[in-house]
Amino acid sequence: MTARRPGGEPGRRGKAQGSTGPARKNPAPKNRASASRARGNPARVTRAPKERATARRAVPQRLARVGGRPRPRLVAVLVFALAGFALLLGRVALLQTAEAAGFRAAGEAQRVRTTTLPADRGAIFDRNGYELAISIPQTTIWADPRLVLDPAGTANALAPVLGLDAERTAALAERLTRSSESDVREFAYVARQVDDAVAEQVDALRLPGISTYPELERFQPSEDLARSIIGSTDPDGKGTAGLELEFDELLTGEPGELVRERGEDGRTIPAGVYDMVPPTPGDDLVLTLDRNLQYVTERLLVAQVEAVQARGGMVVVMETATGDMLAMANARRNPDSGRVELASANLAVVDTYEPGSVAKIVTAAAALEEGVATPQSTWVIPARQKFSDHVFTDAAPHPTEPMTLATIIAKSSNIGTMTVSRDLGAEKQEQYLRAFGFGVRSGLGFPGEAEGILEEAEDWQGTERYTVAYGQGVAVTAVQLASAMNTIANGGTYVSPRLVRSTIGRDGQEVPAPASESHVVLSRPVADEMTQILREVVCRGTGKRAQIDGYTVAGKTGTSYKARDSGGYVDSAGRKKYYASFAGFVPAESPRLTVLVSIDEPPGSGDHYGGLVAAPLFVDVAREALRSLQVPPTVGGGTCDVAPDQP
Repeated sequence: MTARRPGGEPGRRGKAQGSTGPARKNPAPKNRASASRARGNPARVTRAPKERATARRAVPQRLARVGGRPRPRLVAVLVFALAGFALLLGRVALLQTAEAAGFRAAGEAQRVRTTTLPADRGAIFDRNGYELAISIPQTTIWADPRLVLDPAGTANALAPVLGLDAERTAALAERLTRSSESDVREFAYVARQVDDAVAEQVDALRLPGISTYPELERFQPSEDLARSIIGSTDPDGKGTAGLELEFDELLTGEPGELVRERGEDGRTIPAGVYDMVPPTPGDDLVLTLDRNLQYVTERLLVAQVEAVQARGGMVVVMETATGDMLAMANARRNPDSGRVELASANLAVVDTYEPGSVAKIVTAAAALEEGVATPQSTWVIPARQKFSDHVFTDAAPHPTEPMTLATIIAKSSNIGTMTVSRDLGAEKQEQYLRAFGFGVRSGLGFPGEAEGILEEAEDWQGTERYTVAYGQGVAVTAVQLASAMNTIANGGTYVSPRLVRSTIGRDGQEVPAPASESHVVLSRPVADEMTQILREVVCRGTGKRAQIDGYTVAGKTGTSYKARDSGGYVDSAGRKKYYASFAGFVPAESPRLTVLVSIDEPPGSGDHYGGLVAAPLFVDVAREALRSLQVPPTVGGGTCDVAPDQP
């Protein structure tokens, strides 16, 4: 057993374990503290200063023996802490300086919205101030797909109001459906530019995610009137055809801008960002067209094309002195319905065709101007004659007979005209064709205007050197052909046609358009001689049906083959197609109007000549134009009296 001391402490051996010597007795503690330490209980011990210092120095040594050296670790922790703090300060400084603008912009992007304010598109007026095209307020319906709770149900609810069929309803439902969670679309069109009644019905449905906003729609008060000239715009108000396209920049104006700061509910924050730059409306366009005359001309053209069972037709009405277009009509038979309708394309400017005998006015005028002939100059004209490698005949059979220049034009003799052109020469023939406006754009300023076809004289081969004299082997637009006739009506001066009379700026001031360009082609005496020759065409020649009671008329008929796309004039069945034309001016002694009528593909057999199918329409249109311009009748009634030097 282990012996215990009186204080309860187990006895200790006097020697190390394994000693065989007798045990030593420890002396009794000298005080309570000693006794306590002896028992293993801690107790505060009072030490001298020297002893305490020794004890403090001793602690790190004991710690070092237990856990390693602490000073390097503390220094490392401090360095890492300071480095992190420095990085944090640097990042804060960066956020407040270099990157501050980016974060401000990101914040503003969530609150500030910029809305483009479209400018009112300028109106288009006729020469008398009647509106031909204007912009009116309409309503556009749109959706926020994020807020549409039931896309299919919403589409079905809108379908009867918007007049949608099953296919369009399904397409609308698809537009309203978010494709995935990442689909963040905020906008989708439902219907654009609907009228007020439809917009009110949509609002009454109160469908989640469906909203409306005002939008301008282009509108033509007279519906189809002059639509091939005015053109069209897309739903965003951008010109896509016609004058709307040609003058799009002038009509469009400058859009404005609204910048505002809004809250989460979408409402404008009163003290937030708010700035508005109002839009500037576009300029108005005043055309040379006369609305009433344009309407009547279009209706007369449609009726005549229907009456003669033709494919289509064109009419051009010009003011002689200025070149202003008073009316320009285009009609085409719809291949599906078979009905004759107003064409959407301005065929009088963009389509070309061979002018036929109307071009003989150029050959005759050139011969007079160059001194090659006078109105009384005479040639013996056979019924058949070979030019180059081909034998030609006149449309109207006749014996070999002498013909004056005036008679050749009045009877529209192809052989006689080629004979005159041979004396004139190919180079002069080309020179005058170009001077009369063939082979170059008219300067009308219309999108897609064709320049026609006129090769250089040195490139004319074989019969081409002769056929161009009577309008075969050369192609023109209706506007070019009308302008050529107008050159004679205007005393020998070519004046470029124009469609725009003036513009009206945002300040309300009207600015006249520049006058048409012009150049002299014929001397006045030659122009007068040609006028007399063309009067005889109407009085005694092929244009008798162009006579107008009370007025003198000068003009020329023309019937041309229609060239096939594959080349030549005859199809596989041996059939030909035609253009029948009449161009003239009135009153002949003091011209105010020049009118061209061209009928596309009148029936191949029977009445397909210009004097039969085009001249009567010339009369109807010219009468309306004379009435519109209040042109008084010719003194003496405009009878067809024959001058002594005429046939």
